[in-house]
Amino acid sequence: MVETHICLSVNRLLNEETYAIPLYQRNFSWTYDEIAQLLNDVADAFQEKRDRDNYYIGTLVVNEENGIFKIIDGQQRTTALNLIALVLKNEFDCDRLEAVRLTFPARRKSNENIQKLFTKKKISEDDENELTRGYRHAKDAIENVLGERQLDTQSFVDYLFNKVIIFRSILPKDLDLNLYFERFNSRGEQLEAHEILKAQMMAKFGKDQEMAQKFARIWDACADFDKPVINAFTKKAKKKHSDAEREKIFPLNWIKGNHYQNSFLLNIDESLSQIEVQSSNKKSLLSSIGNKESTTVKVVSHTNEVEKYRTIINFETFLYFVYYITFGNVSSSDIQLDDKKLLETFENITSVNTSVEDVTLFIRNLLKLKFIFDNLIVRMSQETNNRRQENDWFLQKVYRNDYNNKARGDLFVQYYYDKNSFEKFNDDILMLQSMFAVTFTANRDSRWLYEILQFLFNNIEELNQVGFASQFKDFLEKMAVRYAEERLFTEDRRIKKYGAIPVYAFNFVDYVLWKNREELKKAYDVKFEDFKFAYRRSIEHWFPQHLNSDERVEKIDDKFLHSFGNLCIITDSQNSKFGNLVPSAKYKQWEGIFNRQSLKLQMMADVTVKNDKWGICEIQSMEKEVERYVHDFCDS
Repeated sequence: MVETHICLSVNRLLNEETYAIPLYQRNFSWTYDEIAQLLNDVADAFQEKRDRDNYYIGTLVVNEENGIFKIIDGQQRTTALNLIALVLKNEFDCDRLEAVRLTFPARRKSNENIQKLFTKKKISEDDENELTRGYRHAKDAIENVLGERQLDTQSFVDYLFNKVIIFRSILPKDLDLNLYFERFNSRGEQLEAHEILKAQMMAKFGKDQEMAQKFARIWDACADFDKPVINAFTKKAKKKHSDAEREKIFPLNWIKGNHYQNSFLLNIDESLSQIEVQSSNKKSLLSSIGNKESTTVKVVSHTNEVEKYRTIINFETFLYFVYYITFGNVSSSDIQLDDKKLLETFENITSVNTSVEDVTLFIRNLLKLKFIFDNLIVRMSQETNNRRQENDWFLQKVYRNDYNNKARGDLFVQYYYDKNSFEKFNDDILMLQSMFAVTFTANRDSRWLYEILQFLFNNIEELNQVGFASQFKDFLEKMAVRYAEERLFTEDRRIKKYGAIPVYAFNFVDYVLWKNREELKKAYDVKFEDFKFAYRRSIEHWFPQHLNSDERVEKIDDKFLHSFGNLCIITDSQNSKFGNLVPSAKYKQWEGIFNRQSLKLQMMADVTVKNDKWGICEIQSMEKEVERYVHDFCDS
């Protein structure tokens, strides 16, 4: 039996089965640029010393008829690989083709030309077409890639044929191919790595189409990453109706009035039995989920629609987190988060030896962790509304509150997204998470978030307990201190100086200052309660390193100039505006922006205004005060 979803090496693709280009497919259109790009991508992987790793180059969607695979999507890449193999055979003495197994049923000249290229027969000028042009482009591209990179031809060819992988998917026989072809090609792009991974894992269910569809529904709900996962599942319309998917999978406590409850109830271990799919005899990949009865609705109403927001990682990185938490509970120092290696990382659960139970466990945990992520991890608003400004951080949960405006009548089931995740310590938890988010901005640097999700998952039974917010806040603060010990202090626990101190140290100090805001407000004219973490990444000297030539101010010794007391962080765009003015001139020129700056910088500006100067005495005093607060916090 031919496998529905399979990973094929280039060698297997070109030598094992016969592929046909149907009449409705356009002619081969790749030029030198596309072929060279493909070869350069392979060469990049080859030169990264990944001889043991596979390199995935996309997907091939086919329809199987009488042992011949008709190509629905991926014909340009497949044709290019055949031409590359022919060039290697004819021009570089690297023969890896047993025969040409690519056919063009409705194009006689193309069939003849590709066979002539295989047998090295001369092709007349009158018979040349897109394949002969493609052959020349492939020859030029191979020569340039091998020459410019100084690659060993034999080793590169070995890697290309044995380690370069294409994912082949066979469509169901009862699928409407014309409709599929129209829909698929309207995307205008190849499948992404996480989509290939989805298909590989779905294939583990074999003939159990019902379970495969349930897997797909959960995966798709989680992959729509900038929306709460709960929105992808049906809800009942009225309180008297039977429970729908949301009520079964996420049995949130019904909140009457303004009563505050931690509504993080989960019934996800039983979720696969609650998810509604088509009957198993409906295999069309294009059909939507079957019609629901009128007692259920699929979307929230306009009155409580969740606002637009940005998440702090992408879906691929989230898949890594779920993988490591599910299969090993690995420490943050031992994980890798390179999007390009997603398929390679998951190979051990997409291999032939993987059990259905492993895949089922993964999809359950994916749904659990996405629900936790939606409710307990900070997000950034993409719009201004009556609650916040665009780019503000927020930490809010989903909850259920049934109501009816009339005195009598049925209650309508409603889900809202406007209540803080925690009644206590919500601000502390939000500040700590946003501190990490603005510091470690790249997906591959988000190990801090993995630690948080790992902690939440390991304490999943405690999420509804009243005291969990305090426990969560303490965990985050200890984690923040641990990161600070590595980045803020020297071996004798003094604060590092310019050149050795990273952005995180400044953000950590701002959190400590914010925590001590009630005491600091007595000495500083700063609105500490309005502070928000933002993407400030430029470390600057408040007293400048290079004074403007017309400034009549004595320079400061380097040991004070480069000390932490004189340093601050600002946005990259603000960097050019500060220039080399003395602190008092900087403040006067840019007074309107200081309420949006780092807390430490606001305190430095306040001292400058009150003392009408910023010199050695002020620098030393600021550093000692900050150092005292930081040590007290770390030692508490």
